[in-house]
Amino acid sequence: MPFKRPAPPRQASSGYSSKSEPSTPDVESPSKRSRVGKSNKLLPDVKLYIVQAKIDGPSLVELFKLAERHCESLVGNAEDSDVIITAISMRRRFERHVSWEVAKIKAIVTPAWLRDSVAEGKALPCEGYIAVQDLRDETIKNCPGCDKTSCECEDTDMGETGLESDYPSPPRSSASALLSTLPPEGVRGQKAELKYLPPESSLQSSKAAGESSPPRATNSLPEHLLPPSPPVPTNLALLTNNSNYACQRASPMVCPNQALAAELDIIKRSRALEGEDRSALSYSRAISVIKAHPYRITSTHQVSELPHIGTKISGLIQEYIDRGRIGEAQTISASERFDALTTFSTVYGIGPQTARRLYALGLRTIDDLEAYYGVDSEGEEGELVEFEHQENFEKDREAGLGDAWIKIALDLRKDLEMKIPRDEVEEMGRVVMDELNYIEPGCVSTIVGGYRRGKRESNDVDIVFTHPDPAKTKGLCKRFVKHLHSRGMVTHVMHLSGFHGHDPLRTTHWDSLEKALTVFILPPSSPFYKGTRRRLDLIFAQPEVYWCAVIGWSGSIMFQRDLRQWAKDKKGMKFDSSGITRRYDSRPFYPKTEKDVFDIFGLEWVDPTWRNADL
Repeated sequence: MPFKRPAPPRQASSGYSSKSEPSTPDVESPSKRSRVGKSNKLLPDVKLYIVQAKIDGPSLVELFKLAERHCESLVGNAEDSDVIITAISMRRRFERHVSWEVAKIKAIVTPAWLRDSVAEGKALPCEGYIAVQDLRDETIKNCPGCDKTSCECEDTDMGETGLESDYPSPPRSSASALLSTLPPEGVRGQKAELKYLPPESSLQSSKAAGESSPPRATNSLPEHLLPPSPPVPTNLALLTNNSNYACQRASPMVCPNQALAAELDIIKRSRALEGEDRSALSYSRAISVIKAHPYRITSTHQVSELPHIGTKISGLIQEYIDRGRIGEAQTISASERFDALTTFSTVYGIGPQTARRLYALGLRTIDDLEAYYGVDSEGEEGELVEFEHQENFEKDREAGLGDAWIKIALDLRKDLEMKIPRDEVEEMGRVVMDELNYIEPGCVSTIVGGYRRGKRESNDVDIVFTHPDPAKTKGLCKRFVKHLHSRGMVTHVMHLSGFHGHDPLRTTHWDSLEKALTVFILPPSSPFYKGTRRRLDLIFAQPEVYWCAVIGWSGSIMFQRDLRQWAKDKKGMKFDSSGITRRYDSRPFYPKTEKDVFDIFGLEWVDPTWRNADL
């Protein structure tokens, strides 16, 4: 790309006239720059090239100013540089601006490297600023004034505990932040002891110049925001397997009738894919009852008194007992239509309605989808896409997130299809919590979803957060996502919403929480780093409804559905992830613990590992 200085932004003010007062760049004049000797520059041996794509005008002005004042030179060709600054993280898109052969002999870093190096008064190690992960080793090797060994040594961070951290500190900067919505990032608060995430997370101290370490904040978190110690046990004798409601049944991850439930699940999924929601719900209810049955079913007499198992499903159970399989399920599994619709629905963002539309167009395989959407793996990497809150978001998501996102999801499909082992889920939780405590100390979190119910592998990772101070929770989700994006950990955002007041009169189900549905990648310093993208959902709740959010996002789907139904039928209340209200006067209830939610509804406590009412 030809070297081109960006025009600085105009400063708007009343009575301003561009004709009478032409704008002037906020940079030093050539005469002033000429008086700055090499010995006075902070990075005297660095020749810098800036890839201007994806960097906004004000940030470009700032970067040019820093480069011209503190580097040996700001060059117009990448070949002549030592360091290349870019906000692009995807190889194909980066190669539009710099040839790959040239890039492999340079240090390719994010704009934060220049800002932080200037703030520190020296060229910093490049480990924490790698822009293109495919060039990680080359960037470390070509980092100015630092070979690979010394970079790795300098990057080691020692916390107040005296233990070596496995992770480099987030970039320290006293210069202007890349994202103006982020708070100043010079002060790092101490982390309180958390019990949701692995305890080996190291403490980090403030390293900004002239700042002393903040005092310890251990034991400062309210007891009611921490999990009970020891955990509350579930009294299985007080639960029943023949209740109409899944929230009164104990449903293990794997039950004695798992194979039967799997056969029925094929029929349920077919009904859902075909848009037959009521029939799909009937099968879901039957499956949830079978999941809770403590004995292997060998005759229909055993299920004759169980709820949600009518004549049709009873006949299917008899067929399974006699033949070891269900003919309808086998026929569905072998059909081209079911195979295609199932395949399409594995692409995040494609719901049943979109899947049927694509099938009607003659598409049958993933290759067909890629050709139809023109997937070329270019142009979308690293974009921070924000979807504003809509009342019909849940419905829209079922129909699909739109062609733009489907194109991205197809490109990321191989990564997003991969299951996430439990130890990697915990690692993601630890890394995310470290980053959150960097910008807002004192938060607490719970990893929810299938992980919390005991799954060995997860499709995605869901984490619920809060802060004891409600004022600090508001707006934190958006701020945090932008922070993770600037650190290269969040590459895509499918949905980003802010708080909305709890509306007891609403007719549609909507969690009035701050949420971000993202694509996340662990930092290269993580021992679990493989460059694999993962689905990560971040949910921020106000402290008074934290446990409602934890329950709501822990699942399973049928357990949550029946918990809401029980609250309505038996207690005249409305429950969802955003809180509890009494229906007739909209009075809110604020549970102090997770068990309090069950107590309010008059239910026996059910541990998350017994809430697996779905297959």
